[in-house]
Amino acid sequence: MKKILFILFLGFCFLAHAQDLQLFVAVNKNPALYGEQIRVEFSIAAKGENFRGPNFKDFKILGGPNPSTSSSYTFVNGKSKSQTTTTYSYFLQAKKVGDLTISSATINVKGKQYTSNAVKIKIVKNNSQKNNNRKNKNAKTINNKQLYLTATVNKTKIYQGQQISVIYKLFTRVDLASTEFSKNPSLNGFWTEDLKVSSKFKREIIDGIPYNVAIVKKALLTAQKSGDLKIDQMKIKTQVRVQNNNKRSNHFDPFGMFNQYSTVEKVLSSNPINIKVEPLPSPKPIHFYGGVGKLKIKVEVDNKSVKANEAINMKITLSGNGNLALLKPFKIDFPPDFEVYDPKIIDKTFSTNTQTNGKKIFEYLLIPRFEGNYEIPAISYDYFNPSTKKYQTIRTNKIPITVLKGDTEESGISNVTNKEDVKLLNTDIRYIKTQTNLEEKGAYFYQSKLFWMLFITPILLFLSLLIYLKIMGKNDTNSIYNKSRKATKYAQKRLKTAQKHLNNDEKELFFEEIEKSLWGYFADKFSVEVARLSKDSVRQYFEKFNIKEQTQNQFISLLGDCEMARYAPSTMQNTKMEELLKSAQEIIIEVESQKK
Repeated sequence: MKKILFILFLGFCFLAHAQDLQLFVAVNKNPALYGEQIRVEFSIAAKGENFRGPNFKDFKILGGPNPSTSSSYTFVNGKSKSQTTTTYSYFLQAKKVGDLTISSATINVKGKQYTSNAVKIKIVKNNSQKNNNRKNKNAKTINNKQLYLTATVNKTKIYQGQQISVIYKLFTRVDLASTEFSKNPSLNGFWTEDLKVSSKFKREIIDGIPYNVAIVKKALLTAQKSGDLKIDQMKIKTQVRVQNNNKRSNHFDPFGMFNQYSTVEKVLSSNPINIKVEPLPSPKPIHFYGGVGKLKIKVEVDNKSVKANEAINMKITLSGNGNLALLKPFKIDFPPDFEVYDPKIIDKTFSTNTQTNGKKIFEYLLIPRFEGNYEIPAISYDYFNPSTKKYQTIRTNKIPITVLKGDTEESGISNVTNKEDVKLLNTDIRYIKTQTNLEEKGAYFYQSKLFWMLFITPILLFLSLLIYLKIMGKNDTNSIYNKSRKATKYAQKRLKTAQKHLNNDEKELFFEEIEKSLWGYFADKFSVEVARLSKDSVRQYFEKFNIKEQTQNQFISLLGDCEMARYAPSTMQNTKMEELLKSAQEIIIEVESQKK
């Protein structure tokens, strides 16, 4: 029996391995230019034979099929594993312009035939040669068709609270030695979330001309106000490697082997974009709390039957897409006998290329204090849907809660059952006892030592409490004052750490420390909470304290430089980094001197 199971197991493993095999096809250029050489490769992760290529009826075969075999070896936990890959390559040239198809190829592995997928290739008219003939004879002059920066958005007309995406792309047909961000767009009037991008260049064909294209910045923008908003320019400083035109012979370099190339600096600016932001329609529903997009609501409680003074966890989940990241807790009419704590906010949103998706959870802790039957009321939530251009309402159902008698009484008066009764009794006379227990006293209590002790003690305790509260309040004020007073010291300490990272050639840590020093100085000096840190809040507080506009722009520009330098830290030279460090030190001193 064991032998049969072992054979079945081996057969299953072999079948699984066979199913994993696939004949892949890869094209190095798609789309491609007419007349351009195209390389097509067919590969399979096994030793193959009897390869049959496709019918290249729309292509001229310049070379191939060229077979090749490669092997790799790995060692894991003392066990070796080898893998063989078989590849057949062709070099082709398209015979015409249009959408052409490369049909399937086949290959045999251990008696079984595998077939590749067909591939469609777009062939476009080649204008690159014509463009090359129009180039400026001066090789050191780079025109705007060879190197440029663009900004594009998916929408130019939106509603307040609606999201759009902006993408900054760098197009080049020249040899770039380095790139450096010189101005980051401020994007005033928008709440901004930067998206991850790859700095790798990819091939794109524009009007029949091939370009190397890199996405340098991608962001989601949420309009915070209505009106005509502007996405301002981004600026990038580039160093272009060009070939020298040495007309005169050099006695020390008769063959022209040296000084063949030099670099030319060119500053690129993206196009500004105007965005028209419409205000939300009026009148707004009473249950509208700022949600824009397409939303759903869900309410959950962990227990519908509890004892008095036991906790209930309630979750309100808003899900869908839109400005989820900006949504805040809203008013809910809980039963008056429930003690309600501030909600814990759980953000489970994620951003795609055009919008924010996911959910936001508001988790409440409820404690019913008295027994009885209660209801968590139905919740209505209104949001604006830009697709329908209308407000829509989502609702939840009522949730009945049964509260049983607790183990301990909340009130010392046994006949009080809820908060309404407590409020009523507070306006009534004190309860009159019907039975007394009188004892004869040898001396009067009035003006006795015990009387004065009981009389003075509450007064002393009250005065002590006032003094304590005053001291605590002063300490809180001093804490804020101390943070503001020591803001410069803390910032300078971080800048010294940044200097160490610069000396150790740790560029990413250098930019991170510079950015932290600027944000930390601003937060401590102006007593701003971490959650409110933004470039808009920098400008708002600087204007409030009469900081010069030039200083404001320099401070925000430094923040932008540090942020953008993380995309390509290796391109910034040490001398530029030292200048950035010096600028950070100077701007902190400048703000310190101007703050009133």
